[in-house]
Amino acid sequence: MRKFTTLLLVLALGLMALPAAASFDNVTVSPRARAMGEAGVAVADDAYAAYFNPAGLAAMADPLVAGSYVRPFGMSFTDFAYLGGVLPTGGRAGVFGLGLRRFAVEYGGVDLSRETTLTLAHGRTLYEDMHTSMRLGLAANLYNLKYGPTVGSDGAGTDGIDPGSDTVLGLDAGLLVTVRERTRLGVAIKNLNNPQIGLDQEEIGQRVHGGLAYAPYEGVWTTLEFENRLGQDVVYHGGMEVVMERGLALRLGVATNPDKLTAGFGYRWRGMQIDYGFSGGGGTLDGSHQFGVGWAWGGEAR
Repeated sequence: MRKFTTLLLVLALGLMALPAAASFDNVTVSPRARAMGEAGVAVADDAYAAYFNPAGLAAMADPLVAGSYVRPFGMSFTDFAYLGGVLPTGGRAGVFGLGLRRFAVEYGGVDLSRETTLTLAHGRTLYEDMHTSMRLGLAANLYNLKYGPTVGSDGAGTDGIDPGSDTVLGLDAGLLVTVRERTRLGVAIKNLNNPQIGLDQEEIGQRVHGGLAYAPYEGVWTTLEFENRLGQDVVYHGGMEVVMERGLALRLGVATNPDKLTAGFGYRWRGMQIDYGFSGGGGTLDGSHQFGVGWAWGGEAR
C-alpha cells in the first residue's frame, strides 16, 4: 500500500510537465465547491466525490444522490449539468460512486458541440485507527465528444457535413488522509493515462489537484488547494464553510488565475439538501450561478 501511494505522488509530480488541452475543460460540478473557491479535493465528502477525489467515497456510509446546473459565466448558449451518486456496499468491497456530466454549446435549439462524461469510481480505506485514516480512490471516465453537422451550402443542412463523434477512456486516482478528524490532505490526478480524442488526437486536459482542509471548530471547514492544469499557470483555490443552526451552511472563497470571489449557501432538512454557489467572472466575464439539490437515505445530504 505504501508503494502504491508513493507511486501516486510521483505520478502527480511527473505529470506537471505535460501539456494542457481544451476539450472537457474543468467546470466545477458542485455548488458547494464553487462557493468555497472552487476547491474540492480535500473536502470530497458528498455526492460529487467521484469527480473531485474518488478517495473521499470510502468514508461515506449512506447512499447519496445529487445534481447541479449552471450556465458558465452566464452565457446563454452554454448548458452544463451534473448528476452524481454514492453507493456504499456495507463491507470490505468499499464504496462506489457514479457521475454523469454534460456540457453543450447550443444555438437555435441545436447542439453545436456536446461533451458527455460517464464516471464510475471506487473508494476504499487502506488504513484506519483512532486518529488517522488513509483512503484511496480510482475512477474511470468514459468521454464522448460530438459536434453538430455544418449548415451546408443551401443553409438548410441537407448537404452539410457531419463531423461525427468519438469516445475515449480516461483514468483518475485520488488519495485522502485524515488526521484526528480535523485535518485532511487530498491529492487527485485527472486523466493520468493521457487520453486523446478525435482524428487529430486532441489530448484531454490532465490536471493535478492537491489540497489541505482543517476544521478548527465543529461545523467549520477551511480549505486551501492548488490546481496544476499542466502547461498553464498554477491556480490556487481557498474557501470556508460554516454550518449554523437549523441546517444552514454559509460558504465563501477565492480563486486565482483569473482572480475570483465566490460565495454561496446550503440548507439541509432531514435527508434533503439545497445548494447555491456563485463565482465571479474574473473581471471580463459575468459571474456563474450554480444550483443543486441532493438527497441522502438514512443520513444527511452534503
